[in-house]
Amino acid sequence: MQQVLSKAFLALVSLTAGFRVLTLQAQLEPIQIPGKFDLSGRTELSQPGFQIRIHQANEDLLNTESEREKVLAGMRPDSLGFPLENFAKETGATREDWILGHTFLVEGAIDLEQDGKAAGAANEEQIIPGIPGFEEKTSFLTAEILILIEIPEPGTYSFGLNASGGFTVTTGNVNDVMDIIRIAEVDGHQEAMTTRFDLNFEQTGIYQFRTLWYTGDGNASFEWWTLDSEENRILLNTEGGLRTFSNQPDPLTSFVRSTPSPDAKGVFLNQSALEIEIKHDLSSVSNDSIAATLNGEPVTPQIQVTGDTLNVSIELNELSAFTQYDWTLSFDSESGIREIASSFTTAVFGAEGLLFIEAEDFDFGRGQWEQRTPTGMTGAYPGGAYRNRGNGAGETDVDADTDFGVDYFEDPSTNGKPLSAYRPDTGVETVRRTSQEDTKRGTFSVITNHSVTDNNKGEWLNYTREFPLSANGSKFEYHIFVRASSEGTPINASLGLVSANPESGELTVNTVALLNPGRATADSNTFELFPLRETDSQPGEGDALARVELGGTEVIRMTTLAESSHDLDYFIFLPAASTVEPGEIISFARDGNHLVIEYAGTLKSAASLTSEYTPVKEASSPFTVIPENSQTFFIAE
Repeated sequence: MQQVLSKAFLALVSLTAGFRVLTLQAQLEPIQIPGKFDLSGRTELSQPGFQIRIHQANEDLLNTESEREKVLAGMRPDSLGFPLENFAKETGATREDWILGHTFLVEGAIDLEQDGKAAGAANEEQIIPGIPGFEEKTSFLTAEILILIEIPEPGTYSFGLNASGGFTVTTGNVNDVMDIIRIAEVDGHQEAMTTRFDLNFEQTGIYQFRTLWYTGDGNASFEWWTLDSEENRILLNTEGGLRTFSNQPDPLTSFVRSTPSPDAKGVFLNQSALEIEIKHDLSSVSNDSIAATLNGEPVTPQIQVTGDTLNVSIELNELSAFTQYDWTLSFDSESGIREIASSFTTAVFGAEGLLFIEAEDFDFGRGQWEQRTPTGMTGAYPGGAYRNRGNGAGETDVDADTDFGVDYFEDPSTNGKPLSAYRPDTGVETVRRTSQEDTKRGTFSVITNHSVTDNNKGEWLNYTREFPLSANGSKFEYHIFVRASSEGTPINASLGLVSANPESGELTVNTVALLNPGRATADSNTFELFPLRETDSQPGEGDALARVELGGTEVIRMTTLAESSHDLDYFIFLPAASTVEPGEIISFARDGNHLVIEYAGTLKSAASLTSEYTPVKEASSPFTVIPENSQTFFIAE
């Protein structure tokens, strides 16, 4: 469970209309609520109270925001794969939906308790609508609470929630992906406790609030209040408190979604268009006001209007791999010109020169590696080339003349457990993975695929491979990505290059990159593709991708660090943007009486080795030399 206490309180106050308006600056600034979100005039304020949509499940649910939003959207299946049934009672509901939940208009205060008993300090409790449900239970509730709050004058107001379960409170334009304001949240199921926050309203008006509230197998209560000058809690919509209404306003123009989504990563190269959906007031948006840019250049969007939905399509043409694309969209709205700016990044798949190493294909036989079969380094690889290779299961001594401690190191306390059908004699745990998401490798798919599981602190795996060299024998630089998963503990590992000391013969490991996203994935079966960062990067911080120089026969070691425990699927090696160092003559060849030079950087020439080299005018690679002098010398810088 994670609790977020949004803002601090102030000590000095002034009274306005019976509730507290905070007038002095807090140590932590209150959340600012701009006047553009005032909904005055967009609905009749005829129904005091609030609106609640309630769903009750008959099976255990995750106590997370994402899980419960799926419930309310009808996208969370039950244990049999059918839409999750709603067991809340519909009596008194203004709208009944057995999948999305029953909607009730409730008068009075937001002071809900499963039995109608006192749960907080401000007590006007009422029973949660529809609860207990048809099976006389009060657990596994998911609710959406919508209210309009009337703010009588500008200023900073102090609010508090006393709630069991978890919740997320938002305001601003609650229907807009970009313009929503997150106020307070508790992730997980807690027993009833208080969360307080300060909001500074720029102007008088009517403001919409949305609360996602959910409970597990425990008590259910939720109350919302402000404070008076003596720190007394005054429930919303009670005497002396802020007035609230259940009326739903005409929505503000809202950016609902885009495909690819804002700041999306790993977008496939076959994405042909950026699709944007806007819900709008027909009187506020005209087609002529819509403008868009892609990577700073104006583009002409395609526009389609259906009812109150505006669909905008921006053609993407041919996308490049592992590239960020920035876009903007602007249009008229109720509060003036609205501009949305975001980006997406394409997947590494599809780039030229990709190399792959399967995590389960680590070395065997004390430094041996498969060289007869393409293993993702020289072409499409069906997988399985390392099946049954290696030994060392059950060993604890690295000098036992086995692969243990030479090609890999496994925690002796787990080494030898029969957890690997792929390489059982190594004792390294592997699990077969067969879904399409697990087997695709860009331009090819593997048939036999495993992940190496339960990589714990101090364990490591060696991979020997032959990397390409340039025409003149130099190495290339690569960005490296690892597909990994973890349940609970943040992923933390290092990638090093293994080499032998020419004098002592002892092996040394030079760390060249870190796998440290600073977090786990959703669970051990949810794999993500993470880039390796530079060796001085802190967990989860920075975008500085490591550039690792590789070429010829290389021994790579992946070592698990700190208290990490994670699974590894495969490695991707993406040629860096500058795979050939500037200033390099890549190749030269004779073409009749001419010389053709392929180079990177700036081509320069001189009449002798000791003369000053100057740039060759209008040269581009490959450059054709037409002999005019007895001798000319060329370099590239």
